[in-house]
This record gives sequence, structure tokens and C-alpha cells, in this order.
Amino acid sequence: MSCSKDKRDAQYFENYHTFSSFPNERLDKIKSLDSNTFELPPTRLFILRDTYIFLENSDNDEVVLWIYDLQKRTVIQRLGRKGKGPGEFLGITGYIKLDSNTLGIYDVTLCRITYYSIDKLLSGFSKPDSMKKVSTDFGIPYFIQKIDSNRYVASGMFHPNRYAILDRNLNIISTHLPVPQKLLDLANNKYTYSFYHSGILYNDSLKRLAVGMKTYDMLQILNTDIEVIKSVHGPDHNFPDWTGKQKLSPEGYSPLTGSTHKIYGVYSGETPSTINDWIKSFGKNIHIFDWEGQPLKRIRTDYRIGNIVISESQKRLYLVYYDEEYFRFGYIELQEDEI
Repeated sequence: MSCSKDKRDAQYFENYHTFSSFPNERLDKIKSLDSNTFELPPTRLFILRDTYIFLENSDNDEVVLWIYDLQKRTVIQRLGRKGKGPGEFLGITGYIKLDSNTLGIYDVTLCRITYYSIDKLLSGFSKPDSMKKVSTDFGIPYFIQKIDSNRYVASGMFHPNRYAILDRNLNIISTHLPVPQKLLDLANNKYTYSFYHSGILYNDSLKRLAVGMKTYDMLQILNTDIEVIKSVHGPDHNFPDWTGKQKLSPEGYSPLTGSTHKIYGVYSGETPSTINDWIKSFGKNIHIFDWEGQPLKRIRTDYRIGNIVISESQKRLYLVYYDEEYFRFGYIELQEDEI
């Protein structure tokens, strides 16, 4: 089903479009990848060289990061500790691939990027090459993504704006996309949680960014000038409480993953029964869009899913899922029209 424009919510969202259903839908069962089990869900999946998955292991109080080899189906490297020193982390929110052999890991708590040689990491060497602080002159960047050799984009609280452009030295040079004044008025001029998302997805070929909102079913496509190309709302048309007074809102999207042509987002749509009912943020739906923001397909799964990451060459979505007892690694096979 194609999106349609809706002027009623243009006061809140740039280039607002809605849709009521996906044109295609299918059911799929998650396949288990190995025997590892976790009491808490591994987070922040990131794939390198289509073979190695980086993840943050929430179960472990000592070792923070694991590197999982998809071919060997085993963990080949454990690195990082909790702390503020070199190679230590307190709040990882994402990975930044600087070039073919350099990986940056952003820690929002420390406002710092730690840089590693990918070759050294994969050979068992876990010491970082360098670290660099991120500017907080205009606010704290929650998520950072590289968009070219000289610029990064960050989302966060740059009141009243939602995004910032950083130079190659990680200094903020401009801020973009203010929260609409009508929402600021409703929220007594405070920055609202309603535009919070779980990371920035970037397509270097198309020079586009995508974010999925955390508390409702909204996907936004942006260009590298940080202009919203399309706001896509649906199919449930959930809305958060703009005032921030309502503690329990419907859960929206987990962090997105993307291929050259598609965007994939795990979506919940369920409302937690209590403030501690965080498992409701793990959805059983994978929504697929193209990079124009056109809704294409919904995959319904048998278990709740956390983070996902795509391997285009293997035509798989690798994921963390909950089997009603433990969190595990798994995957689903993608069909040709889903790549």
C-alpha cells in the first residue's frame, strides 16, 4: 500500500505520510544459531566484513564486547571493561566504521569515541589505537554516524533542535530540525521524549539516513543536509503523550538495520503493563521499507526480537530473540524480494 499525505499532523512532522497496512506479509520461524544463552539481551549488534558480529554482552560485569564469527559459529574475541580508562566503556550506543580497517565505538556516558584497528581486533589484539572526546557545547549527542570524510551527524538534545553536524574533530558546527513549537508548548518548553529513537542508520550509496521512533510507529528518512525527506507513520498510528506526563506509551522500533535497497525495523506496538515491563519493547514484527520510505512488507515471527543486523551476501537477518526463558542468537532467511 502506498503512503498518503495527511495534513492534520503536519504541525508535528516534516513531510508527513501515513499508511494503514503493508502490501505483503508473511510468517517466519526464527532459527537458532548456536547454544549460547543469556539472562539479559545482548545489544548493539554490528556486522563487519559480512562475517563478524560485534555485540555488547549485558550479562557480563567484566567483559563488555564480544566478537562473534558467523562462519565458525563461536566467539573469537572478548574485549573492553566497565570503566573510564582506555579500552573501557560505560554506555555504548553505536559503532562507526571510519574506513576499511578502522572502527570507532561511541560511548554516550563518556562522550568519547574509542578507535580500533579491525585487523588487530580480529587477530586477538584488544588494545585501542586512540580515543577522542566529542563536543558537548550544544548538548549531549546520543548517537553518532559518519556521513563523509569531514562530517558526522549526531542526534540528541541540542535544545530546541534534534540533530547536530560535527566536523572531523568531533566539534559541533551546526544544529538542525527543531522540535515543533506546538510540542514545546505542550511540554512546557521542555525537550520531549517523543522524538527519541534508537540509532541512526546510514546508506552511503544513496546518501540517506533513517531513524525509527522508540515510542510509536514512525520512520523518518533524511538527507545529509539533515532535512526530512519523508515521515512515514503506520500501520498502527500510535502517538506518544506529547506532554511527557504519561509514563507508559506503546513501544515502537528497536534499532534499524539496512541493505543497499531496504530498511528493516523490529516493531512492537505493545504497551507495557508496568514501568518495568521492558520485554514489551521486543517486538514480533519486522517492517521492511525502501529508502524512499515506501512500506513494502511485514514479517511476523514466533519469538520476541531485540537487535537485528543484516548480511546481504548471506541473505539473512541475524538477531537476538527471547525464547520465553533465555535470550539467544538466531536468524531468519530473507526472500529475494526482501533483499
